[in-house]
Amino acid sequence: MSSQTTTVDARRPSRTARENQFVSKYGRKHHDYKPEKAPYPMSYDKDIMDRDAIHHHMWKSLMDRPTMMTTPSYPPERVLDLGCGAGMWTIDAARAWPETEFVGYDLVNVQIPLEYLEPSVSRRITWEHGNFISTKLPFDDETFDHVHIVKIARGVPEHKWSSLFEEIHRVLQPDGFIEVIEEDIIFPVLPRWFTEPLHVKTPSTTTPAKPTNGASGAPPPSPPPPIPVNMGSHDHAFLELLFESIFESRFINMKPTAVVLGYFTPYFSRCVSAPRLSFAMPYLAPLPPLPEATRPSTHYFGDTDTSFANIPDVPSYPNTRPSSTYINPSASDSESDSSLPFDSLTDGGDGVFSSYLLAESDDSSSSDTRTLASATTSTSESSSSPKRTRAANASTLGLPAASWAVPQEESTLMDSAYSAQSFIPVKAIERMGDRTRAMNLYHAFLGVLGCKEAMWEELKLLQRSKRALVHLAEVGWDTSPTLEDTEARARFEEAFDRFQSDIYARISLWYSLSELGYSLPKREPLLKSELLEEERRRKAILDARASAPDDDFNVPSRVMRVFIGFKESEGDDFSDETVSDEH
Repeated sequence: MSSQTTTVDARRPSRTARENQFVSKYGRKHHDYKPEKAPYPMSYDKDIMDRDAIHHHMWKSLMDRPTMMTTPSYPPERVLDLGCGAGMWTIDAARAWPETEFVGYDLVNVQIPLEYLEPSVSRRITWEHGNFISTKLPFDDETFDHVHIVKIARGVPEHKWSSLFEEIHRVLQPDGFIEVIEEDIIFPVLPRWFTEPLHVKTPSTTTPAKPTNGASGAPPPSPPPPIPVNMGSHDHAFLELLFESIFESRFINMKPTAVVLGYFTPYFSRCVSAPRLSFAMPYLAPLPPLPEATRPSTHYFGDTDTSFANIPDVPSYPNTRPSSTYINPSASDSESDSSLPFDSLTDGGDGVFSSYLLAESDDSSSSDTRTLASATTSTSESSSSPKRTRAANASTLGLPAASWAVPQEESTLMDSAYSAQSFIPVKAIERMGDRTRAMNLYHAFLGVLGCKEAMWEELKLLQRSKRALVHLAEVGWDTSPTLEDTEARARFEEAFDRFQSDIYARISLWYSLSELGYSLPKREPLLKSELLEEERRRKAILDARASAPDDDFNVPSRVMRVFIGFKESEGDDFSDETVSDEH
């Protein structure tokens, strides 16, 4: 620890007004940095900030403390929350650790005002602002004994990870530790068997009234511009192309759970990494009931009563649950992951864990291993590495025990002489309800919605490239040079509205609310023609669901991974001796 700095306030750098500057893009609030200076593409509107709240409260419900581990100096004395966002973790950690000082550091001023907090918490928290991608951290060497990082990958180009971890190593005290929770950048894909029946068009059953005064009548209103033609691998391939393009143009790897490890291990000792956790798409909910007064005699979702209390927990039509075969959602990753049957992960064979979570193993040497955890480390020297990195035993790190042990066979990044038990709260995850899947899908959707204006700007750039125009045409976008910006924006908006509508249909919030005991809002009675049209649509939806491929139910909407490492102290001895599991 630096001797000349004793409080958070003493380390506070001079502030500028930059963190309070925002620009409005089609009503969305964005930072005012250029993408090459701060590539983070998300907006800062309340609904997008709610995305971080979803993650924080889900993780908080799984853990009984702010961090996944304890250390000899637990709790820490000074903590840096890098990329703190609204500062929810900082505030909760300050309440849990009443003697700890905190600095929440972020690009812009979107943190919860300290005057809204109780004085015992607010006096130990400082919000600081700056661009840690393009400038060094404004803190002295060895200032903090814990650095906390959650989901910053959307703003970190791949070539910046190494320099970022180098800076974190500099401000971290010897024996201090860093904890990183990162997730992949995913565009949630809805297959056509799900989306097409939602937009079945039937002929209009009404005719416009003729004018009675002999006049021809007012001209009908112009129809809205058509959305892009259904092309590509799914209905929303056009938006997916734009979404992926904004990260490609910013040199941001969309699978940080696979690449961050390589940049992390050269700078920290006793590194431990959990396997990737893949949260699958939600189950298909029953279709909402038709109005009771005109409900047909054929019932499609298993019960004749319209009250939520009688809607079955498990829909009665086929293919509503994922198959029992594990899939690897990151098959193209540089890491080689083995196939792992779900039944080898369930504790007691009740299937609760397997019905909610896809847990990846980093062990590529065996197809039937019963592991959930893996410890990772670099076994080679690095010119930029302060010391050779090693994995450590779980009890040495103060990690909680878990239901599954680590395999002895590790990947090439591991040292087989060491092992670590899982620090992921597996039992707590098992207790989460199946409908939590819908929450994770909504979290993924907000990750796309927050990038909406960046996607629009990317579209304008792509339309100037002949090569990119070919790809736009392949996903149904009108590449005509006569397409005006206003019409292009209208089509872009309609494509996004349709994507949002389809996502909401898959989330089926009404069904989640029904499981909480809320009543179904009453619908107005339908005309006979309207009822027939509704029945045709429902039949199309159910027929499509019945023929859906099983693999489509295993697609992840969210993939996360945890990395933990220590800064070595001067007295650390990293000899080749084996560390025992008994401590």
